[in-house]
Amino acid sequence: MRRRLRRVCHVFARDRQHGTRVALGLPVDCVPSSARRREAGVTLLEALVVLAILGLVAAVVTVPINSYWQRSRLQSAAGDIRNFLQIAYTEAVNQHTLVTVSMQQVSGKWQLQVAPPPLRGPATYVFPDVVDCTTLNPAATAGGWPATGAIRSLVCAPDGLTFIPVGATCAPNETAGSQAREVKTLAITHTSMLDGSLAPNTRFDVQIFPLWNVSYQKVLL
Repeated sequence: MRRRLRRVCHVFARDRQHGTRVALGLPVDCVPSSARRREAGVTLLEALVVLAILGLVAAVVTVPINSYWQRSRLQSAAGDIRNFLQIAYTEAVNQHTLVTVSMQQVSGKWQLQVAPPPLRGPATYVFPDVVDCTTLNPAATAGGWPATGAIRSLVCAPDGLTFIPVGATCAPNETAGSQAREVKTLAITHTSMLDGSLAPNTRFDVQIFPLWNVSYQKVLL
């Protein structure tokens, strides 16, 4: 910060007794107007320092916000999947028929499909690109959805019971074509959590019960 010098300058004042103008030595500010204008501004160095501080603050704040946003997207996807799977029960009751929900890869994207198509609402749910539904998903013999080749599927009956498709691979204590005896889990996680760039590493287990009801829970890995 510049130090302003205070010095004696001669100014003219009127002598009240004799009515003459005399030069008086008074301690007043004699800073030129151009110098005062420079002091009111900001130097280039000061501007660069401020910009550097603002950039640092923005970087510190942006990282947690982006991490929170990505974790929120994963949880939102789990909720969307739960709501979509619950459509099978609604349609089975309303249409008085067996409704099959299958998970398969179509044109490089994983999808959930309901058949026959719902009377109202979507028949397909496409997993977001940031959601991984295969890496942590349990095998058909270990609590995962029954598998028929590359397709995994479950059947909801009009009475609300969960059945295993005919010919599908399932848990050892279950039989294809019969009612499911245990909870079936569809596990999803964020793709960035798999390579460690997003922490903490979590997954969401979307669960379908033997009496068709869908819920999800967060699991910290």
